[in-house]
Amino acid sequence: MDAYQLGARALLTSYADGCRNFERIDLKECYLVELYLPEAQLCRADFTSAILERSCLDRADLTEAMMWRTQLPQASLLWANFHQAVMVRCDLTQANLSGACLHRSDLRLANLQRANLAGADLRGAKLCYSDLRGADLTGADLTGADLTGAKLRGACLKAVCWRAAVLNADQLAVSSQVPAAALADGRQPSVKADDRQSEQRSLTAV
Repeated sequence: MDAYQLGARALLTSYADGCRNFERIDLKECYLVELYLPEAQLCRADFTSAILERSCLDRADLTEAMMWRTQLPQASLLWANFHQAVMVRCDLTQANLSGACLHRSDLRLANLQRANLAGADLRGAKLCYSDLRGADLTGADLTGADLTGAKLRGACLKAVCWRAAVLNADQLAVSSQVPAAALADGRQPSVKADDRQSEQRSLTAV
């Protein structure tokens, strides 16, 4: 059994014994499919390239967690706290993030296809070039979020707060719900000129 497996086993044993504080735990590249850790304290934990498919982290605290390329498809993350978490290229396909706090999280290039983000706090989040096709963002707060180049086709954007959110002009054309939601309550998003080449150059190292 390698070090990663030993770390995962110790984590699960400690959780079963009632421990909930795993701050700064190192779980890089761990294979933790169907991990069950609701309400765990995982602040600044390192999940880089870990596989957490179908895991349950409901109400877990992942403040400032490192989740670079973490695999979380179909995970249950209800009301979880991802404040300032680094989730670049994270796979959250069909994940349930309803009510989750993603305030100032870095979700650049993340896969959020068909994810449930209803009521999520995405204020100041970086969603540049993320894939939100088919996602449910009903009632989400995108105040100050940067959605430059994000794919929004088929996303449900009812009652979204767009105040000071950044989008490309072509995104407004692709998703008719964006201008309707923005103008209905006066929360006008910021539409900037399409500068994809410079933005993509800045992400080449990501």
